[in-house]
Amino acid sequence: MHDSVLNSMSIELSLQNVGLRKQESSVYIATLKIGVAKASEIAIKSTVKREACYYILKSLQAKGFISEVIKSGVKHYSAVQPKRILEIIEEEKQQKTELMKEIIPELELLQKIALTRPTIEVYEGVDGFKTIVSKLVENKKQEILAYVPEKTLHFLPTFHLQFRRRRKENNVTMRVITEKTKFMQEIQSKDKEELRQTRFNTTIMKDIHSAYFILPDAIVIIKANEKEQIGVYIQEEHTARLQRNIFETVWKVSKTTTQ
Repeated sequence: MHDSVLNSMSIELSLQNVGLRKQESSVYIATLKIGVAKASEIAIKSTVKREACYYILKSLQAKGFISEVIKSGVKHYSAVQPKRILEIIEEEKQQKTELMKEIIPELELLQKIALTRPTIEVYEGVDGFKTIVSKLVENKKQEILAYVPEKTLHFLPTFHLQFRRRRKENNVTMRVITEKTKFMQEIQSKDKEELRQTRFNTTIMKDIHSAYFILPDAIVIIKANEKEQIGVYIQEEHTARLQRNIFETVWKVSKTTTQ
């Protein structure tokens, strides 16, 4: 293929990348080559049908790429100087920027009043619980509030040990409400070294078979028994806030071993 043809194709592609359609690019280049010409002449040069060429020229006029001249009562068209295209692009960019500055406050207001859908994820198996651990400790130096029944720890010993280790590494503190049993008292004896506070409330924890972990903006529920081990992650800030408030109320009336 001839070099000039290849060059024209390359220019057309570049013009399309700055916002012109394929036929608009062809018509603009044809007009640029001719200088000043009638629509019929431009149609022949650009190989665009005559009827379509009229509409394309009008479109290019609106975009500022083509100007119209009347010669002997007949419309002629000429392409604007190529450097003018840069100015047109900059002007459009500036107009869009100014428009966005004006409407951003309104868009942000719409975002605030929009209903947000909670994120709900379900995890199973070893890999699933590794992910749950990561979600619980991904934000360093935070505090987790939790209701943890003894049974859950027995059915998920690997999860429990990994969680305790990762918490210490990330300096994530924890307050736990559980039932008063010998096993849980042994866990409590390691509170200081494991960045944890444990209180007992057997009344609240009676017949509870799932562990609940409350984060600033999410809740993690872990159900573990002989038949299933499932973790559910629910990210919804207002629900998490409500659960934190409830936890604080229960925490106040729960007891340590010294009480």
